Amino acid sequence: MTKMTVTNTKKLLELYTQGQRNFSGLDLEQATLSEVNLSGIELWQANLAGSYLSLSLLRSTNLSDANLNQATLWRTDLTEASLVDTQLCSAILIRANFQQGDLTKANLKGADLRLANLQSTDLYRADLTRANLSYANLQGANLREANLYGADLTGANLTGADLSRANLTRAIVHRADLTQVVGEEATLTQVQRVRVPKRSLADYKTA
Repeated sequence: MTKMTVTNTKKLLELYTQGQRNFSGLDLEQATLSEVNLSGIELWQANLAGSYLSLSLLRSTNLSDANLNQATLWRTDLTEASLVDTQLCSAILIRANFQQGDLTKANLKGADLRLANLQSTDLYRADLTRANLSYANLQGANLREANLYGADLTGANLTGADLSRANLTRAIVHRADLTQVVGEEATLTQVQRVRVPKRSLADYKTA
């Protein structure tokens, strides 16, 4: 499937219904694909910047190396999806479900992830600079070497998450649940401007 084969969402949905799954390199910037089922679709290196995919089913999809900058994925189901090296800068991901997905090295700068489900998600070396993760579920997530500079983790559930060598400089962790968090060599520079010890970040949980 080449970039020029599909030029509109109607054709994409038609081919998907017929059984086509490989749409790698698709260029549909600012497309509207809300409330559709595209589970298992291949969108590697696709350009969907500024697109609307709210309330859609994208389970087990391959969106690795895709451009989803400023896209809207409100309540989108991305369970077990692959988003390795995906661009999601300033994307709206409120209540999106990334459970058990792979966001290794994904660029999530300024993304809105309020109430998102990131349970058991792989966020190794992901860039979450100034992302809003308020009340997100990050239980058991892999955040090793992730950049959380200035991220808002207010009320987030980080139970059992791995934050080893993560950068939490100026991150907001007010009322976040940091039970059994692994924080080896992580850096937390907030009000206290301290370095997190190897045991846990729980000692620095704010009131």
